[in-house]
Amino acid sequence: MQALILAQASESSGGLGINMAFFISQLISFGIVFLILWRWGFPALLKIMDKRQAIIREGIENAEKAKRDLAEANNRAEQLLLEARRQSAETIERASKNAQQEANRIIEEAQARAEQVGQQQIARIQQEANRARNELSRQVINLSIEAAGKVINKSVDSKDNRRLVEDFIVATDQTRNN
Repeated sequence: MQALILAQASESSGGLGINMAFFISQLISFGIVFLILWRWGFPALLKIMDKRQAIIREGIENAEKAKRDLAEANNRAEQLLLEARRQSAETIERASKNAQQEANRIIEEAQARAEQVGQQQIARIQQEANRARNELSRQVINLSIEAAGKVINKSVDSKDNRRLVEDFIVATDQTRNN
C-alpha cells in the first residue's frame, strides 16, 4: 500500500514536476551535511580564514612599516648627505686655508732666503771694497815710497820738488778714481 501511496504522491506532485519523496530525502541529506559542516567544517574553515586574514593583515602592516622605514631611511640618507656635504665644504675650506698658510710660509721662507743671500752679497761687496781700499792704500804707500825715493835720489831744486809732489798727487787721485 505504501508503494501505491507513493506512486499516487508522485503522480500528484502537481504541475511543477517536483517529486516530493525525492525532495524530502534531498532535504534530509542536506540537513545532515549541513550539521556535519556546522559542527566540524565551518569552524575549520573559519580558523583557516582567520589565519589567512591575520597573515594578510600582518603583510599589510609589514608593508606599511616597510613604507615608513623606507621614508625614515630616505630622510636619514638625506640628512647624511647634507652632513657629508657640510663636512666636505668644511674640509675644502680647511684645506684651502692650510694651502694658503703653506704658500705664505713658503713665500716668507723664500723672502728670508733672498734677504739672507742679499746680505751675503752685500757683505761680499763690502769685503771686496775693503780689499780694494787696502790694495789702493798699499799702492799709495808704494807710490809714496817710490816718489820719496825719486826725490831723494835726484837732486832737485824746489821747483822740481814741487812738480814731483804735484805729479804724485795727480797719480794718487787717478789711482783712486780707477
